[in-house]
Amino acid sequence: MKHGITTVYNFRTTYLLFALFTNVFVTMYMILNDDNTIDANTQHAHYFRFIYCTIWFICGIWYLKDRIKGELNTNTTKYFVWFTIGTFASLCISHSGNILILVSNILLFASSCLTLMGCYSYGYKYGKTNNILYIVAVTILACAFAYASIYKTYNILGSRGHFGVAYYALYLLPLILASDKRWIRISSIIIVSVVIISSIKRGGLVALTLGLFVYIFVSRMIAKKSLKSLMILFITLLVLAVFLYILVIYLGDNIIERLFDANDDTGSGRLEIWDSLFYRLKDQSITLWIFGNGHLSTTTHSWENLSAHNDFLEILYNYGIVNLITYTFFILSVFFSTIRAIRQSSKLAPCLAMLLTIYIILSMISIIILSHTCTLSMISFGFLIGWNEHEQQQSLQKI
Repeated sequence: MKHGITTVYNFRTTYLLFALFTNVFVTMYMILNDDNTIDANTQHAHYFRFIYCTIWFICGIWYLKDRIKGELNTNTTKYFVWFTIGTFASLCISHSGNILILVSNILLFASSCLTLMGCYSYGYKYGKTNNILYIVAVTILACAFAYASIYKTYNILGSRGHFGVAYYALYLLPLILASDKRWIRISSIIIVSVVIISSIKRGGLVALTLGLFVYIFVSRMIAKKSLKSLMILFITLLVLAVFLYILVIYLGDNIIERLFDANDDTGSGRLEIWDSLFYRLKDQSITLWIFGNGHLSTTTHSWENLSAHNDFLEILYNYGIVNLITYTFFILSVFFSTIRAIRQSSKLAPCLAMLLTIYIILSMISIIILSHTCTLSMISFGFLIGWNEHEQQQSLQKI
């Protein structure tokens, strides 16, 4: 019996490593070829979504099997599953045109959902595994390498602007900080910080800074060193400020212009987008309030035909208030899981708190739920929440 359990564990681990390695390949391909390869309605996007769903489908079956057997505590994942089902329904109701695009868009949502289910199921049953963290570290390195290879080509600090691909590594950083090896944690923070700062993504810089702030604060609080927490936080922020200053000195004035230019193309447009969408929401019918205006309607109805740059508004306008409620429940469930982890002094509590901070900040100023970054964030959410609940179950069994 024990041999059978070990065999299943080894198979799941091997397969999950394969799935994560595939994610490394897809992420690198996206960065090196096109920032929106998997997010657009292109032939490449259709292929990638199909591959993603096919690979993670097996992990979804594991989740359902464990759920039926009563082996999982699924308070977090069930809300995201219901949200995914709701978006499927909204897509089918509102869609008109190419059936391939409909199926491809459904696959985009399914990929994130299956990723969350598979990673959570594995984490809950087996706990923290170093092999998983190593492949995540490889993913961060791959993102940084691919990002560096296009940095000079696209002249990020010049007139060509900046890239959202800098966010890819940011969503995985809280997960890699769960590693027991200090050099891996420090190296990852440095690598991601350089990528975010050099990309001149203001939202990413704010999310990273506040995320690290929360991580250190929760770590100190759990270690019951609250009197030292403020000093450590102050020193950390001071080091970040000095690092940013040195970077500015060596990279020139363009980085300052980008960070503080109110007329920048991605900064000033948000208010106009939100205003135009709220104006339309105010006058729309009850049916549209419930079911939404349809997939990517924000890009055709908003100012300058841009997305809402806010996940909550994007979901409300495109998929209706019911789906917004289930998505909000998902966020709240993650929040309460984080609070429980902090109260139980879990070692994973700082990572969860940091991930939630980053996710909420970027959800308010960009689109996560309809992009490849959602899959990456679900990898971190799934593993961290699953691992934390596994540790809590182990603690209860020892009592």
